[in-house]
Formats: sequence, structure tokens, C-alpha cells
Amino acid sequence: MISGESYYPRQLMAQVIFSWLFIILIYFFATDSLLSQLQQPVLISPGSDNTFWLLHLTGIPQFLLTNKVAALSFDLVVTTSCLVCIFIPAQRAFTIITVAGVWLLYVCYSTAAGKHYVQIGYLLAPLPFFALNSKRFSLLWEGLRYWVCFLFVCAGLYKLYYGGFFDADNMRNILLLENAQWLAFEPGSLQRNLIEFLIENKAAAQWLYRLAAVLQFSLLIGFFTRKYDDWLFCLLLLFHLANFILLHISFVDQSLIFAPFLPWKRWAQYFQLTTGND
Repeated sequence: MISGESYYPRQLMAQVIFSWLFIILIYFFATDSLLSQLQQPVLISPGSDNTFWLLHLTGIPQFLLTNKVAALSFDLVVTTSCLVCIFIPAQRAFTIITVAGVWLLYVCYSTAAGKHYVQIGYLLAPLPFFALNSKRFSLLWEGLRYWVCFLFVCAGLYKLYYGGFFDADNMRNILLLENAQWLAFEPGSLQRNLIEFLIENKAAAQWLYRLAAVLQFSLLIGFFTRKYDDWLFCLLLLFHLANFILLHISFVDQSLIFAPFLPWKRWAQYFQLTTGND
């Protein structure tokens, strides 16, 4: 059970999380990833995710992806509702609009790209804010934290189950595949030298892969205690930084998955003390 003293500071968290989400939407705009910025008409691939067909049957994604005015209106509504959530955190209506909007954006973008993207941190972190009651919100936030732990532990198990952990050439092959085009055009740099070193030294590359699996397994700790959440946050950040440097996988849209491990209660106490001293 969660005692009244241990409830998460919903208002502070809503302002931070939706500000964070707003920055992600700006990133989408900067990378031409909002619906109004996609090439018209968009060729939708039905093989991207069969579960998306439930939404496609309504015709909503097709309409948004082929109508420039509707797509631009959609982008403006989602962005505006996200801003409202920052300045008026104690409401549910705009939270629902924001969450529904980013999920619809994800479905449309994934089906248009023909790929099921796994960077879904920005889809999950806002969900607990459907609850206005402190106790319910805290329970949902704890559930999100456990889900993130489960996600990364499963990723570590995946590396074991499919043999990548034991395959001596696995990480080298991944580096070759993900960097083939990049290496052809990238001039000499520290990043290029590091990648080429790992490709030439497959043992070092494979041990790096195994270290990543161990890092993912370390999230097991999160099932039993929140005492080491600061360390788990650092490990997650290190994991995604390595993916960005070695595989060019941006984690801006995934970054909200770090949020459950931040010291929200300590921050709330600090702000309360600061306000009190003023």
C-alpha cells in the first residue's frame, strides 16, 4: 500500500512530463516527423503492425495522412493540448486529447514508414495522469515503473533466448549492418575510429553486447526496491548513449522512459522548502 506521505507530487510531475513531451514534439517537428510534414500522399504499409488495422478500419489514419489541412489541424491540436497540460495540470480532458493524439501520431507514422517503432517512452509516461486522485496516480506511476523494469529485463532475456549473447560474431554483424552506409560517407572522427575498432575486434564488440545484456538484467533490482533508482537511471542513460554512439539510434522520443526513476519526491520536498523559505 502507498501511504499518504509517499504519494507522488502529481502537479509538479505533470508540468515536467508534459514540458518534456512538448520538447519531443518540437523534435518531431525539427525532424519532419509530424503528420503535416509527411510526404503526401503517404503509402501505408499494412505489414507494419496487424493491430493497427483496428484503427485503420475507421479510416482516421488514412484521412489524416492524405489531407494536408486535417494533418496540420491535428498537429496544432496535439501541441496546444500538451501546452494546456503544462499550465493547467489539474484536469483530465486535455490530458486525454494529448495522449490520444500522440498515440494516433505513432500509429500513423509507423504504418506510413512500414515499421513498428519501439521508441515508445513518450506514449507511456503521460498515461498515469489520467488519474487526478493522488493515490490512484501514485499507483499508476508505480505500475509504469514496474513495466519499464519488465521491458528491459525481457530485452536481456531476448539476447539470451535467441543466442545473441553467446554468438561471437553477433555484435560485429550488428555494427556492420547498422553502419554500412554511415561509414561510406563519414570522414575520420573519434566515433568512426571507435566503431571500426569494434568491427575489427569482434571479441571486444561481443563483450560490449554482453555488458548491455547484464545492464538490462540489472533492472531486476527495481522490482524489489526503489533505493537504487538513481543508479538505474544512470545505467539506462548509459545504455541509450551507447546505442546512439555506436548504432545512431536517437533516444529523444524514448527519453521519457527514464522518468519513473527520477527522484520526484525529493524534488517536491526541495521546492516546498524553497517556497517556505521565501
